[in-house]
Amino acid sequence: MRNFRSCFAVLLLAVMAACATPPEPAAPFPERLAEAEAAGNPYEVDAALTVLLADPALSPADRAEAYYQRGSLRRLAGDDRRGAVADLQQVLTIMPTHPRAAQAKVELELTRSDLEALEPRLNYMLTLPQWFDVAWTLGERDVPARRYQVSGISPTADQTRKLKDAGFVCGPDGAGGPVQGAGEPREWLEGLTWCQPLPTVTTEPEPASTE
Repeated sequence: MRNFRSCFAVLLLAVMAACATPPEPAAPFPERLAEAEAAGNPYEVDAALTVLLADPALSPADRAEAYYQRGSLRRLAGDDRRGAVADLQQVLTIMPTHPRAAQAKVELELTRSDLEALEPRLNYMLTLPQWFDVAWTLGERDVPARRYQVSGISPTADQTRKLKDAGFVCGPDGAGGPVQGAGEPREWLEGLTWCQPLPTVTTEPEPASTE
């Protein structure tokens, strides 16, 4: 009994000591931001910045900076104009006096102009490749990928790169079948498969299927 009490006391002291140990301090924000921006392709950087923004301990200035960086990325290389508008608005809401505020205003107006031009095009009679480019640039992901996967049409080389970078297209071992559609083999699709079967999408009208 005495040995049991002694062991229990030692265990209790160890638990108390562990609880008393302060958590590892987070790296300085500039280091964390630089790490996120070095994550890889634009979609991976977007994801890393999203993780950074999920930290509730960020100061308003740091949060505004992270929103600016993600919004600026989404405006161009990140292919998410809708998300860019939301992010750039956040910069101005969180800290109107932030050093990035003036540039955020400029980029916000440019992105809104893009939206005004792009949004109506979704209602046009577009081929699948044309529709994909518009939807993808607006920030849609699963729906455009699913359209190609079930269409039997091959994505273009640039679209394939985007789908691959965003995690929809894999090497030969994907579970969703070959990316190569009907017609002549495309060299850029050789050995590529859909990473996994995508959920059925029924909320959007089907774009024209001609290439």
